[in-house]
Amino acid sequence: MILSCWCCCCRCSTSSDIEAMDPAFLRRFLLPVPFHTPPRSVRRQMAERHLGTLGVSASLLDQLAQDEQLTPAQFGAAGQLVKIRNDSDPDTVATHSISAQRTLLHGAPAPRQRRPATAFDPALLNLAGEWQPGQLLKALQRSGRGSLCFYGPPGTGKTQFAEVLAEALDRELIARQASELISPYVGQTEQNLARLFQSTDPERSVLLLDEVDSFLTDRGQARHSWERTQVNELLQQLERYPGIFIAATNRMQGLDQAALRRFDFKLHFRALSPAQRRVLFAREVYGDAEAQIATLIGRHLDQLELLTAGDVANVCRQRALLGEDFGTEPELFLRRLIQECRLKGGEQVRAA
Repeated sequence: MILSCWCCCCRCSTSSDIEAMDPAFLRRFLLPVPFHTPPRSVRRQMAERHLGTLGVSASLLDQLAQDEQLTPAQFGAAGQLVKIRNDSDPDTVATHSISAQRTLLHGAPAPRQRRPATAFDPALLNLAGEWQPGQLLKALQRSGRGSLCFYGPPGTGKTQFAEVLAEALDRELIARQASELISPYVGQTEQNLARLFQSTDPERSVLLLDEVDSFLTDRGQARHSWERTQVNELLQQLERYPGIFIAATNRMQGLDQAALRRFDFKLHFRALSPAQRRVLFAREVYGDAEAQIATLIGRHLDQLELLTAGDVANVCRQRALLGEDFGTEPELFLRRLIQECRLKGGEQVRAA
């Protein structure tokens, strides 16, 4: 008896080459064995093995580990080029090598990720109710599955917390916007939802669906049949999904009540508390979260009830673009925060 092994390479994240094979062929394989993309921690070890001893920085290794398309062979090729060009900066050489290989194999280099203007700190989450980030993480680590609904104003940390959970669980975060799934053709949106759940590995991923209010509107208020079928499809997929699913929305009102009951945890993300405002202000202005803040500035901060971490990040981006130093002008930072709050229509505090 002669044994033969057939390899099918799947390079697309949304569909597999195996789907194009005739079922008559597939039935003849005695033992189909899927090879999944290794988790981020393993990819980090792969990058360290090939590039870590060549002077490549730890920050670049962390960045490369984020890309699930990279393979050990690509890390190895980058390492060989770093050795050949030993008179050049290792980070620059490795980056160019990986980018060129990725473009050759996948049509484009890795998409550039926007650098956060401020470091995310789970301690600055202001969650209503009894659930705390540490409790949720332990629950998900223990069970390996769960459905969560994150709701609250923009900029309160919903997406960032999903990223923290995925990283702590050593899973990939598969994040999708509603606009990526909604189709103008009847029935296509439901198919896109089904395909999303079916193509996501429940054991190695955390699935995040943002703007979920686009799919979970109250069926009692629906005027078209497709509005109800979209809700039904998402609920059916949610019921069957054995992994970790997170739905995020800025609009809790109007969501289907029966749909809300399907979520194990419903977390309300609120604007920063007075104490959190002071901590974040001191951290970004003085570089020390425990630094003393002037009494008048503190009073103004206490009145910014709509202030979110996202507002602070916006002001920090302005600082970076303008090359400003708020350490010598904390009042300027405060004025910018007040302006951000006023844009929401609810802040009446006079500028400092």
